[in-house]
Amino acid sequence: MKVFPRRRGAVLVNSALGVALLGAAALAYTVLDDGTGTAAAKAPARTATVTKGTVLATVSGTGTLASPTDAAQDFSTGGRLTAVEVAVGDTVTKGQVLATVDTTATQQQVDGAQAALNTATVNLAKARAGVTTTTVQQLPARANGSSGASGSSGAGGSSGRGADGSSASAPQADPSSATAPSATADPSAQTSPAARATVPAAPTTSVPEPQTTTITTTKVDDAAVAQAEQQLATAQTNLANAQAALAGTTLTASVDGTVASVAGRVGDTVGSTGGSSSSSAGAKSSTGASAAPSGFIVLTNPTGMQVTANFSELDSLKLKKGEAATVTLNAQSDSKFNASVLSVSPLPVSGSGGGSAAVQYAATLQLSGDTGKLRTGLSATVSVVTGEADDALSLPTAALSGTGASRTATVVHPDGSTERVTVEVGVEGDSTVQVVSGLAEGDKVELASTSGSNGFPNGSFPGVNGGQGGNGSRGGGAGSGGAGVAGIGGAVGAAGGAGGTGAGRGGGR
Repeated sequence: MKVFPRRRGAVLVNSALGVALLGAAALAYTVLDDGTGTAAAKAPARTATVTKGTVLATVSGTGTLASPTDAAQDFSTGGRLTAVEVAVGDTVTKGQVLATVDTTATQQQVDGAQAALNTATVNLAKARAGVTTTTVQQLPARANGSSGASGSSGAGGSSGRGADGSSASAPQADPSSATAPSATADPSAQTSPAARATVPAAPTTSVPEPQTTTITTTKVDDAAVAQAEQQLATAQTNLANAQAALAGTTLTASVDGTVASVAGRVGDTVGSTGGSSSSSAGAKSSTGASAAPSGFIVLTNPTGMQVTANFSELDSLKLKKGEAATVTLNAQSDSKFNASVLSVSPLPVSGSGGGSAAVQYAATLQLSGDTGKLRTGLSATVSVVTGEADDALSLPTAALSGTGASRTATVVHPDGSTERVTVEVGVEGDSTVQVVSGLAEGDKVELASTSGSNGFPNGSFPGVNGGQGGNGSRGGGAGSGGAGVAGIGGAVGAAGGAGGTGAGRGGGR
């Protein structure tokens, strides 16, 4: 290939420039290594002083605020809305009526169930009373006996045989008795009234009347009683259900709070939940955060506000119930609240752990202080204190070498000499570590060196990260902030070394 004279000159100049650049690089390395490198070696090492204070170990997570008393209020009995008593922003108390639906159908159900219960009550009473049967039976006739004992003596002891008084059984008159009857007594007095009473009367014959008795028998059918009892129980259940359905047509507040939303107006038809008229707001979303409640009427209450935050799997292992924390609102970084850990979920957050996604676990924390102005759904950053050492010796983590509870440090004595010692550590904070033994307050410890290992004095190519070299357009210029190797033929000098004067080398004429 034919080379023109002008191009040949350019090739020669470029070649010369390349050779000169390589020489300049070698010269710069020699200068830095022999001069400034020696000066750097003689510079005092960076040290840290052992001090006394508080060492805190923390872990961080992000989440959203929610109140455990936030609740969605829904009708347990659907129907046509007849009244809506509240509006968004109203403050309500527990038990206050919020809305009502038409009660015509449910009232009819209650009336029918009550009538069925009354009938079942009567039927059970009849079944328990049983069937009563009355029969009349004739008693057997009794045998006729003597009407009395005949020949009984009178009260005076006379046998009543005759008037001559010759009976042996008749009592004899005492001759000496002054009261003995005289032989000349009145013959009419020979028979006393008592003696006349001993004469038996003529017997009379009578026909006895037939005797009867009434027998009453009651028979209870156990099967009929059991059936009646079952019917009564069913009627009672039906009435209770009907009454609950009637009560479900009136929606009342389950908690104190502020009305956050109303999903209908008078005349609209609303459905039923088929259960309680309120639902909790504590459900977790797929991200582990608490989801806001939804319903016909939503009540919110910032009192007792909580935050559910997600933590990495490593940090979650450090969390324990009762640990103190600080919650910072992302929208207001100057708003900080104290909190404590309530619980840590043993299950990973839904959706984490799959593919390359990091595994996370959710923790719920209770905020303290005045949370009246907070809102459900605000995002926040949570910092949990997992370890704390008060009034403890501490040192920057960078001043120690190794891992675990036993590490090493280089102590710099006042005379400049150094000593390698073993240090026992305790709580390892975010940037400092607790010193348990091996060092004393006020000791100076050499910080770990940050030099590289690529063969250059400061771990990088000469001129990188140094000051700007001189302007070599006229042979030499002063470099600022470092020893600069000037470019050849007006190239910008490379920065290098520490605090020297730029040496411009090159032509550029």
